[in-house]
Amino acid sequence: MHSYKNKNYERPLEWALGNLDEAFFSFSSYLVEKSGKPPYLSDKDELDRLNEKLGPVEKLEELFPGPPYPNLKMTPRQPHTLLLQSGPQLRHYRVYNVEYPSAVATGFTRNDRVYGFYLERPGQETAPVVVYLHGWMEFEAGFSLRLPLTWAGPLGYNILALHLPFHFERTPPGKLSGELAITGNLPLAVKAMGQAVSDVRQAINWLRTQQPERPIGLIGKSLGGLVGAMVLASEPNLDAGVLAVPATGAKSSIWQSTYTSRILRDLDRQRLDEAATSRLLEVIRPGRYQPAIEARRILVLKANADRVCFPDDTDNFAREWGTPLVALPTGHLTATFHPRARQVAQAHLEQFLHD
Repeated sequence: MHSYKNKNYERPLEWALGNLDEAFFSFSSYLVEKSGKPPYLSDKDELDRLNEKLGPVEKLEELFPGPPYPNLKMTPRQPHTLLLQSGPQLRHYRVYNVEYPSAVATGFTRNDRVYGFYLERPGQETAPVVVYLHGWMEFEAGFSLRLPLTWAGPLGYNILALHLPFHFERTPPGKLSGELAITGNLPLAVKAMGQAVSDVRQAINWLRTQQPERPIGLIGKSLGGLVGAMVLASEPNLDAGVLAVPATGAKSSIWQSTYTSRILRDLDRQRLDEAATSRLLEVIRPGRYQPAIEARRILVLKANADRVCFPDDTDNFAREWGTPLVALPTGHLTATFHPRARQVAQAHLEQFLHD
C-alpha cells in the first residue's frame, strides 16, 4: 500500500528528493496523530447522496453550477507585514485584503467566507492577472505568495491569491490549517472541492467584470492544482493555466502515500476500501471531464520522484486532456523551486496571456 513502484527508475538526486517528501509528510502525519485528533467519519445520509451523484456526467457545470457574482470587499494592507514571508518581489506591489461570502455553505462559519490577497502593480493595473491556488495544509498565507511572486512577478502581472477552504483564516477553531480539507469524511471533502471551485469562479467573474478585456491566467499547486483543474474544466473565462504537481489522482494520493495513515484509519472504520474510495472520489477526478478552454493553453508540470501526486497519475491526466506536460527531476516539495519549472511556466503564461 505504501510503496512507490517507480523508485527503482529514479536518478539518485530524484530518489533523494522523493525520500525528502516521504520523510516530511510522514513526520507531519505522525505529529497530527500524536495531537489526539478525533476520527473524521462520513454522515451516512451524506454518503448516500454522494453515491447518487456518480452517474455519467458530460459537463462539470451539471455538478458544480456557475456561482453568483460575489459581494467582494477589497481593503488596502501594509505590505511590510508580509515581506519577510513572501520575499522582496512584494515591494513592487500594492497589497489588498480580499474577502467575500462563499456561494457554497459547508456549515463551518469561518470557512464559509473567502479570503485572499490582491497584489497590484502600480502603473500596470490593466496588465494580465494570475489567480493563484496554494497547496494542502500550508499554514502561513505570506509564504504561499512566494511562488506566484517568483513566477508572475517578473512578468509584471497582477496576482489574486485565494485561500482554499479550511486553510489560513478559513480554519475552524481548534483545527490545523487544511486539516478538514481532506479527511475520512469523503462527502465533506467533495463539498469542500465544490466550494473551492465556486469560490474561484466567483473571483474570476469579478475580475472579468472589472476589466472585460484583461487576460486572466491561473496557477495551481498540488491541492490547488486539483482545484485549478476542476476550475479549468468548468470556467471558459480563462486564457491560460499552469498546474504544478496537481493532485489529479486523489485515490492514489490517499492509498499509496505515506502521509495519509490517519485518513486510511478513518476510511477503514467506515469499511471503505480502495475501490469504494475511488468510486466516491470519481466525481472530483478532473480527467473525467474535458477542459473548458483549449488544451494547449494548459501546462502541466510533474515531478519524477513525486511521492504525493504520483507521476503516473499526472501522465494519465495530461493524456486525457491532451495538454503539454513537462517533467522535473524533483520530488513533490521541491518541484516548484526548480528553475525549469519557473522558466516553462513563465514562457507559457507569456505566450497565452499576450496572444
